[in-house]
Amino acid sequence: MVEVRTEFMKDNAGHCHDDPLDILIVSQYYWPEDFRINDLANGLVARGHQVTVLTGLPNYPGGTFQKGYGMLGPWTQYHANVKIIRAPMFPRGNKSKFSLVANYASFALCASIVALFRCRRRFDAIFVYHVSPVTVGFPAIIAKKSSGAPLFFWALDLWPESLSASGMIKSEFANSVARLMARIVYAHSDVILAPSRSYFDSIRNTAQQDRDIRYFPQWAGEASAEQQKTGVAASLMPRGFKVMFTGNIGASQDFETILAAAELLKDCGDISWVIVGDGHRLAWLRAEVERRGLSQTFHCLGRFSSASMPEFFVEADVLLATLKDEPVFALTVPAKIQSYLAAGRPIITAINGEVVRIMSEAKAGVAVPAGDAIALSVAVRQLADTPLSEREAMGEQGRAYFHDSYDRDKLFDQLVGWFKAVSRTGMKSSKRDATVAR
Repeated sequence: MVEVRTEFMKDNAGHCHDDPLDILIVSQYYWPEDFRINDLANGLVARGHQVTVLTGLPNYPGGTFQKGYGMLGPWTQYHANVKIIRAPMFPRGNKSKFSLVANYASFALCASIVALFRCRRRFDAIFVYHVSPVTVGFPAIIAKKSSGAPLFFWALDLWPESLSASGMIKSEFANSVARLMARIVYAHSDVILAPSRSYFDSIRNTAQQDRDIRYFPQWAGEASAEQQKTGVAASLMPRGFKVMFTGNIGASQDFETILAAAELLKDCGDISWVIVGDGHRLAWLRAEVERRGLSQTFHCLGRFSSASMPEFFVEADVLLATLKDEPVFALTVPAKIQSYLAAGRPIITAINGEVVRIMSEAKAGVAVPAGDAIALSVAVRQLADTPLSEREAMGEQGRAYFHDSYDRDKLFDQLVGWFKAVSRTGMKSSKRDATVAR
């Protein structure tokens, strides 16, 4: 396939763009893996921009390379008008600490080498998608030095705080190394994007210098069950009032509290807990469900694509989001919050800090303290006893808040505006940019 850069293109609304940008995205994860960065790349292309993605070989979440990929490549692909440059790496394997470290380190090293030789052209902006590890910033730094483009680092995960909170690292030495790596990446970033304003102080403390930090939240597509009516979700649903959790099943999500709340409501035959997702603790979760005698009310359905989530959301009576009671998680807004708000269903959260503020403003459901199983069980029982009309009103309030705060098109247009303002052809004095949220 021949790479062509057009003089102008049209977006989905038919608007012409006579000032297209050449954008490099650096992300350890990309299509056919299922992450939000895929949507961002497609949205930039739809706005008339040329997008190249430097990424690895797809192996998430299974831990082995997906069919058609391996140590022989392919190293260059095109998908949805996006050029994909892949770097060799070790797969995640059995998700042990050793295999994850090998996975992270091999991508950082190999992608840096690939960036040195294959990402040398004059990009207008480099965008880093950081969901972990922070070492994804290293190949972007190499690309920045080669191309002279400004580097935008979207810090969706706080290092080293999130590593300590999840139990990934426990020694002070490892914590110091992780902090040093984050500091190096922050120092080379022209703009650091934070999904929560609560991240700002933590980023500054790690950076140990003043940085240009801007608020850039996550988004969600409009949840539409009509677009995804396959009947699969409905066929898997248990009876009764359904409390649905979706997403990663890991240590951070505090399933101990969810299980304890389910035990407290064990004798309420009208309440069912539905878990849609996968993660390294899924086997443990299923074993705990059996051990605690919750098989009749607690259902682990496994992983489904993000495109199918609207069909699941519409089957839920309430959507559940939880995180452990750790200081770093009080700063965090999980991506599922935006998806839940867009779905128009009432929400229960057991997350401290920033999410409590969002729930208060959105009036979309009930927020209880993280780690409080009793409060969670009371909230579930309370919503189960709430009339349907009132629950529907909560869902609609959440959907309205989503449109006001997390509109996808507004966010993408804002990001492009920042690219242009900070690019080598624009005014590099980004600290004078009036859009900076400090």
